[in-house]
Amino acid sequence: TKATATTTRQFANEAHPRPLGFTPAEWPRDPQGIYFGGNDMLLTPRQMLAFGELYLRRGRVKGPDPVTQGRQVVPETWIEQSFRPPSVSPISGQQYGYGWWMRDLAGHQAYFAWGFGGQYIIVVPDLELVVVTTSASTVAEDRRTHRRALFDLVEALIIAPVAAAG
Repeated sequence: TKATATTTRQFANEAHPRPLGFTPAEWPRDPQGIYFGGNDMLLTPRQMLAFGELYLRRGRVKGPDPVTQGRQVVPETWIEQSFRPPSVSPISGQQYGYGWWMRDLAGHQAYFAWGFGGQYIIVVPDLELVVVTTSASTVAEDRRTHRRALFDLVEALIIAPVAAAG
């Protein structure tokens, strides 16, 4: 907020959603009035897909608008750094980059942004594939089994067939 002389929400909208063709819902604010931005994004599946495609295309916009088509809105070096695992979760043992978790799905390296309940943006670069899932946000007690079931479905019914079709 200080560095850009604007709100984090306004800065983020100018940098990402607007070039992708959408404006996200209002973000919650902290007691000082600063937007969170790291959660409660409330994206539609199409918006999630656009964000995943931005990472798949190494920071370049894909879309029908000729003004923004191909525009670099996230530095390619940031995309590369985001997909490198500087840490491992002490709870799950999974690798975590900058905003992206990493795991193997059907023999392919996958990167996923993890939202509440079962909202995932899954990027599989070597298949040029982005998969988006949404599900109930009320799975708190059963979240681990729910998460496994979602990944099993994506792996068996989407990633493996796409990989086999080659």
